[in-house]
Order: sequence, then C-alpha cells, then structure tokens
Amino acid sequence: MKKLTLGLNLISKLTALVICLYSLTAVNSQAQTVVTISSGEYPPWTGVALKHGGFVNHVISEAFKRQGYQVKFSYFPWKRAFESAKKGQFAATSYWYKSAERALDFYYSEPVSSEKLVFFHLKVKKIAHWKSFDDLKDYQIGVTRGYTYTEEFWLAANEKRINVQMVTSDLQNFRKLIKGRIDLVPTTLFNGYNLISNEFDPSLAPIFTFHPKVIAETQGHLLFSKKHPQAEKLVAAFNRGLAQLKEEGLYRKFFDDLLTGKYSN
Repeated sequence: MKKLTLGLNLISKLTALVICLYSLTAVNSQAQTVVTISSGEYPPWTGVALKHGGFVNHVISEAFKRQGYQVKFSYFPWKRAFESAKKGQFAATSYWYKSAERALDFYYSEPVSSEKLVFFHLKVKKIAHWKSFDDLKDYQIGVTRGYTYTEEFWLAANEKRINVQMVTSDLQNFRKLIKGRIDLVPTTLFNGYNLISNEFDPSLAPIFTFHPKVIAETQGHLLFSKKHPQAEKLVAAFNRGLAQLKEEGLYRKFFDDLLTGKYSN
C-alpha cells in the first residue's frame, strides 16, 4: 500500500511538472509571435488615437496577422521611436523613408506607402518658380524634427544654403505659417490637407496652398532593427504578408478608407 501511495505521489508530481513545462512553452511560444514596433504620430498614417492606429499601422498589423504574428505598437516622438528601435528595444519602427544612414542599422521592408512631398505656403506669399534648393535661400522653411525629407534638402540646410526652423510637429509649422514666422512647410499633399481640414477653422482653409513643384515622391517603409535576433525572419514574413494583403484587395480598400477620412473618425 505504501509503495502504491509513493507511486501515485510520483505520478502526480510528474504530471504537475509536465503541465508546468507545457504552460511555460505555450507562454514562450505566444511571446515569440508578438512583434514590438515603435511608431511616431503622423495622422492619418500613424497615430495612437486613430482608428486601427492609422492607415500605415493598420496595413502593418494585417500583413503580420496573415503570417501568424500579433503586433504591439508603442508611440513616441519620432526621434525616440527611431533611436529605441535602433538599439534593439523594438523589433521594428514605423514608418520611414530610405536613407543610406538608416540602412546601416535597419533592414527595409517593401514599401507600405507612397506620397508626394511639396512645399505648403500661404496664398498671399508668392513663391517663385524654383529649380534647386539654392533658389529658396530668401525663404524661412519650417521643418519637423526627426523627418527625412530628402538627403539633398538636409545637405542644403546643413550647408546653410537654405534657412530652416525646427519644431516637433507639422501642426506647429502650419501655425507658424499663419503667423508669418515662416514661409514654407515641406510635407506630403495628403498630410498637409489633412492638417488644414482637421486642425484649423474651416474659414482658414482657403488661405493655404502648395507649390506645384514636387520635392520628391517618397515611399515609406517598416524598418527592422539589425540588433533584433529575428530581424531578417520578420522582414521576410512581413513582406509575404504585405503581398498577400494586396492580392486580397484589402490594401486598396484600406487606401480608399484613407482617402475618405475613415482613419481619422
């Protein structure tokens, strides 16, 4: 009888151990399917208060979902979002334009967005036709900290061939534009008109316009930190999921929702 009791106790302990090990394995497996991503605020493309986190972050979540991953976004000022991912504190960061400097620390996904970058200004401020940034030396240009714009733009700024004033958001720049403290704001067509429609009184909308010359046609990418141990695996999975999303026609649907303002509602 004593042997039977000892045997039952041993079986009970082994069963508990197996259950414990199974639970730990399940938790670990679940943790491995979560992709942590740092992001800045750029409505309606990205934003913690936006529906689905904005168009770009919605695309990212759905693309990963199709490959069996769950996404967890953390929102910061752009510079912090970039630096924290660069250090490997996040698997990736959403979302950025290409640059040679960034390629040193990150792998690029396939493009998640495409935009036209232009200069916004007030209609009362006549902006002459310009061919190079040197032609803009007499204007004050408002820029947002952490933004890429183009390498040529930043080269002109660093060499003092153009005058730039840096703030932390595009909204601040548009407010400075109204006050006459700056003359030009480089941003995408969609972002510019989104700010005008949602952040200002409707009576002010007619005072804004943009210069027809396109600074650049830019593509936004999800950047994967080279310090993350699964970076290459994750970028490959994301690209497959993004391709699947487009094949299903959902990418186009999400873009149509973007154009009709559904991410801002």
